Amino acid sequence: MTQQALTEAVYYILLSLLKPLHGYGIIQNVSTLSGGRVKLAAGTLYGALNTLVDKGWIDVLPENPESRKKEY
Repeated sequence: MTQQALTEAVYYILLSLLKPLHGYGIIQNVSTLSGGRVKLAAGTLYGALNTLVDKGWIDVLPENPESRKKEY
């Protein structure tokens, strides 16, 4: 397994996922945690989330039938 340094965005995404969150919640939390310094666009966030899921670092939680939101 090759080792790579975490980007700042991925670091804050992982910190945000200490509790289950959906995409928009992650974007807001990353901004809060970074003091507004890191602003994630939706494309950047979902690309990073897909990569983290593929690597097995995070999981997609079972979907709530009453909600369209996907939680990680």
